[in-house]
Amino acid sequence: MTVLQARPAAPFPLSPASALGRLDASSVLTGYAVLLMAVPNRLVIGPLGGAGSPAGVLGLACLLWWAAHQLGRSAPTAPAPAPVRTALVALAFAVGASFVAATVRPIDPQEFSTATLGLVLLAGWGGVLLVGNDGIASRKRLVVLVRRVVALSAAMATLGIVQFLTGETLVDKISVPGLAVNHSLTSLTLREGFSRPSATATHPIEYGAVITMMLPLALALAYGDRERSALRRWVPVAAIGICIPLSISRSALVAGAVALVVVLASWPRAARAVAGVALLVGSVLMYLLVPGMLGSLLGLFTRIGSDSSALSRTGSYDIAAEFVATSPVFGRGFGTFLPAYRILDNQYLGLTIEIGLVGLTAFLAVLVAALWSAVRARRAARDLLGAQLATGLLGAVAAGAVNLALFDGLSFSMSAGVLFLVLGLAGACRRLEDRP
Repeated sequence: MTVLQARPAAPFPLSPASALGRLDASSVLTGYAVLLMAVPNRLVIGPLGGAGSPAGVLGLACLLWWAAHQLGRSAPTAPAPAPVRTALVALAFAVGASFVAATVRPIDPQEFSTATLGLVLLAGWGGVLLVGNDGIASRKRLVVLVRRVVALSAAMATLGIVQFLTGETLVDKISVPGLAVNHSLTSLTLREGFSRPSATATHPIEYGAVITMMLPLALALAYGDRERSALRRWVPVAAIGICIPLSISRSALVAGAVALVVVLASWPRAARAVAGVALLVGSVLMYLLVPGMLGSLLGLFTRIGSDSSALSRTGSYDIAAEFVATSPVFGRGFGTFLPAYRILDNQYLGLTIEIGLVGLTAFLAVLVAALWSAVRARRAARDLLGAQLATGLLGAVAAGAVNLALFDGLSFSMSAGVLFLVLGLAGACRRLEDRP
């Protein structure tokens, strides 16, 4: 496998002359994003069941590709800082230890099945992270990939707007040859009297999580990618911004606010003022065009003390403490805390139960490493686009981290896949901006 020689310390960029023909890492990850966000989550490769989503299979192929390159290198490369990759390896060992802990205790067959599935899913997510972190050969290719991912998220947002206006799922009419339906699709869910869009995601909460992770990237390109027209830069921001409140999701509103603050803090005062005016105008238009929406959104927070979902979260702490006490170090096994036991709506709490304090620490290390990588990349950036790209990735990771505190994001394939993708891109951004 030929290695691009742009920087001797770079461990992996995958070259166009690699085993995948003329495809480079950016092209492969574009394909992953298309399969993840454009193909409805209910469609899988039939014989593989829950492990058979097209995006998940491509993620496993990414892991094999990365491993084959590491084994096939003819000469060692100079060491380079790779905190995201290092933290992922620690997480993999922690999850492996939790799987061993699950298999040495009496385990329900369904728990064993979900524990095995969890290993497969994590391997696919890890493959995407590693190819993103190590495989993108240049800043230009990173920008191309982010443009494509933002365009996909804008298309998802547009579909969500159509669903909200029509009250129809629409994606139930999509069929892909060779794929089977893994679970039935019901009509759109209702909240506060409004239809909640989900586009191709499984649930409106997952949909909200995905578009809030994409919002800071869209904003970063809109402000920093001056090579393209204003229309192409700002339409995705408008579509995503409209859909965040339409999801009627408390987690999406909180994560979206965090992402907005991260990005706007890097803008000059005049640009922040314009953004504030645009946000105010958008709120007034929503008040006029969708009567009752603003009141419903405010009610998500003013009535939180009597909200069933919020009470479910707070009522889960005692139950979670009992499970953690039985296996506090390595947990009871990734994926073994079934929804039938309790829906926690807090991924960090769920991870503490499943992979213990060791695993939770390793997972937090992955998030912190990605956040720090984005900060380092911003400091090292040599132009506006580089600085904004790093800031957008910082906001995307921050939004993803906030979402995990408000719902079990790793139980949903699209939100988990997008999170690991942006984690890898944050690592890549640091590597590419640090390059001499």
